[in-house]
Amino acid sequence: MATERPNDRLLNQIIVHGFSLAFGLVVASLEALRPNAAGFRLRFSGWTVLALAIGAGVMWPWFRIIVYSESKPLRRTALGIVVVMGLAAFFYPMRMVPKETYGAVFIGLGAAVAALSVLAVLLIVLYRFFERDGKV
Repeated sequence: MATERPNDRLLNQIIVHGFSLAFGLVVASLEALRPNAAGFRLRFSGWTVLALAIGAGVMWPWFRIIVYSESKPLRRTALGIVVVMGLAAFFYPMRMVPKETYGAVFIGLGAAVAALSVLAVLLIVLYRFFERDGKV
């Protein structure tokens, strides 16, 4: 961005690399996830490390676009891709859930979505309150 200060540059780098690494960790944990009789277990291997590197590498450009791009349509596209990838990673372990328990799982997911939606609305209201207060 054109008006970037040195502190902003460091923070933006931390954001891009941190989120990329976090998503790489998500991909690595999904690779290590294995079904068993009790549900699932984690089995780490060299493939897990490779999945971490690939996951972080694939997501790095998208987070870079979100943070640095001045093009709003490009940022929205990158954000949409990140959201879809995140949802896919979230629902991927559902393959290990027995079909008989889908109802209970989706009720729990619905409750979680409702609680997070309330939290998001509260954060938006607080943000608007503090932004309005700062302009007085």
